[in-house]
Amino acid sequence: MLPRNLRYIAVVLALLIAATPVSAQMLPTSTAPVAQSDETQVVVPVGESIKLGLATDLSNLIPEFGEDIANGATIAVDQRNEAGGIQGFEIELVVEDDRCDPQDATNVANQFAADPQIVAVVGHVCSGASINASGIYEQARIPMVSPSSTNELFTANGYDVANRVAFTDAAQGTVDARYLYSELGVRRLSVIHDKSDYGKGLADVVVREFERLGGEIVSYDEIDIDEQDYRSVLTPLVEDAPDAIFFGGYQGQAALLVNQMLEVGLEDTIFFSDDGIFGQQFLDNAGDASEGVYASFVIEGEGNTEANEAFDEAYEEAFGVAPDEKGPFHAHAFDSATIILNAIESVAELDGEGNLVINREDLIQAIRDTENYEGLTGVLSCDAVGECGAGEIGINIVEDGEWVAVDVPAELQYGEPFMMDEDMEDMEEGEDEMEEDMEESEDEMEDSEEEGEMEATEEASE
Repeated sequence: MLPRNLRYIAVVLALLIAATPVSAQMLPTSTAPVAQSDETQVVVPVGESIKLGLATDLSNLIPEFGEDIANGATIAVDQRNEAGGIQGFEIELVVEDDRCDPQDATNVANQFAADPQIVAVVGHVCSGASINASGIYEQARIPMVSPSSTNELFTANGYDVANRVAFTDAAQGTVDARYLYSELGVRRLSVIHDKSDYGKGLADVVVREFERLGGEIVSYDEIDIDEQDYRSVLTPLVEDAPDAIFFGGYQGQAALLVNQMLEVGLEDTIFFSDDGIFGQQFLDNAGDASEGVYASFVIEGEGNTEANEAFDEAYEEAFGVAPDEKGPFHAHAFDSATIILNAIESVAELDGEGNLVINREDLIQAIRDTENYEGLTGVLSCDAVGECGAGEIGINIVEDGEWVAVDVPAELQYGEPFMMDEDMEDMEEGEDEMEEDMEESEDEMEDSEEEGEMEATEEASE
């Protein structure tokens, strides 16, 4: 008989063996690989959601615009889920606040890149944020579609993950300069920007085109967004006497500038800005000083009227406010999210276990291959560098406390060979002078030929 302590150990071992499942005792351990998300694919297990990131400004320069963008994308996701999701899988929108700040955007992008379940990103919103984040997404192979980043450099890096449905500052700045010069008769322009990639980039486009047209840039200044008093920048302009001030930046600083212009004696100077101020918040913050201010924004292409009406209704029902009261980019956000969702739909496949598998490279290409998508902002197609937007640049003026669109002649649009009347006159004078020179040359050639013929005749007679 075994000693008592050995009998106890034997009993315990017997119980453990009895508790072990037969399959574990009799069958060999499986070595079949389990599908997992990695740098090449996203695997969404049965019962879980497809995760889209959304990066926007919720607390800094343009929180109202940023919330408006989040709302627009949310409606796109909700409508897709109500229609059954993608192959039965629901979509989850993961919203992060990048504060419209390049460094914060880098942090958000790294956070998304560290999550193997993030399929794609709607955003970022501000140009500086998108430019910084795009390099991280390029390495992580996460496609992004921005609804509102307009700086030329965003798509100039050649990243195949970077796309946008917004217009570009090359277009916006060109039309702004042309409108100032040809329609408002501005010849002396002061330029101010907020030092952001967006504000400075747009200001530089305006300067380039305005000078090409023959206008004079009388001053070029920058302001700090953390300050509240810009009178030290504005006061010298009283002596410079510009016809207009162009500001590249956002609504908070614009509201301060227009009020302080009145204080220093620039009440007769035109204030002209960009899509960064085109919203209800500028009107509220600037008050009476907003009257007569100009701002550019896209004239959306011919979208689906019924879809736009349904979107507006859904937005107001969901968020308790009309979309235009929050910001101008809600439709662009809806289209950005929908382009991504459509692309996922086209490449996602179910594996043998019922998981949804999304190949990252296929998704990147599917977004870039978007063609003739009938969106809220128009019929959208992405080109080889990720420009997917539709529409032309419009100009708006504040009248009686509201934004009112003004007529923009077609020849002012970007891509049109625009020249002023004096340029046409100079060109016509040049053509006349060229014709006169050609006629004189032809006469000289005829005289030379006649002289040669006469000399030849004289030599022959001799």
